[in-house]
Amino acid sequence: MYIIDVWRNRFHKFLDNPSAIYPFLKKKLYYNFVADKYLKHYKDFKYLNYEETLNDVINNNKSIVRFGDELFDMLQGIGLYYGDWRQKYTPDLAERMKEVISSNDPRLLVCFNPEFILKTKQGFKDMGIPEQYQFWTNSKIFLKDYYRKNITYGSALCFTPRYNTHIDYKKLKNFFQKKHIIIVTSNIDRFNGISLGKTTDFIESPKSDAWQSYEKIKETVLSMIKEKNFQQEEILIMASMGSAAKVLVYDLTKLGYTSWDTGQFFDLAFKEIEKLSK
Repeated sequence: MYIIDVWRNRFHKFLDNPSAIYPFLKKKLYYNFVADKYLKHYKDFKYLNYEETLNDVINNNKSIVRFGDELFDMLQGIGLYYGDWRQKYTPDLAERMKEVISSNDPRLLVCFNPEFILKTKQGFKDMGIPEQYQFWTNSKIFLKDYYRKNITYGSALCFTPRYNTHIDYKKLKNFFQKKHIIIVTSNIDRFNGISLGKTTDFIESPKSDAWQSYEKIKETVLSMIKEKNFQQEEILIMASMGSAAKVLVYDLTKLGYTSWDTGQFFDLAFKEIEKLSK
């Protein structure tokens, strides 16, 4: 069944953007064999570990965006499909993502997956997960076009309990309690009764293809802030809406708002979030 789902998603990627077949084949048939040669470009790569990443955004009231392997697929023209979730490739989204990934704004912590990008093919074999190497070949090859040697980056899996097994939920709670929190995600009914900050508001976004509703979502966030008359320094916007979340966080940061691209944190750590609410 898994294989059927994989090939169904690939079919939709090529249906959405037929030219995606070329970067897809290049990744499978060429990059898979040469990607490790590009690791020399990252010998000066500076990054924070999971705990340091969360400490940085909390202690310094920073925004955060997190990029996995899917970013570099999108930049090559390949849409994103996981299970029943998708974000179709569009050139305007890819251009905005390039803008975000290249940011040197000190208020924004840009995060990647150095534990995978910097790992060799042999390293994946040694871990017993050789099949996962192929996911990171585009990252290895194209990250050099965007990263800056004078910037320290974060670790993208900082919100994922499976990897960051030492998430300090007490510290998160203390930070949240100082903020008016706006959460932008899909299926907000599941959060009935959840209150994390001074106030907690929810804005519904589409489950898939949130980019197609991006401007409406951004305007809804800004309208809510204006309507409630929150003080700017007391606001925290948390977005879980795929690729569109990266652009939303970036744009809101430029406007002076602290924003977090939380990804699946609300699902993966839901029990702990319920505890925080209590």
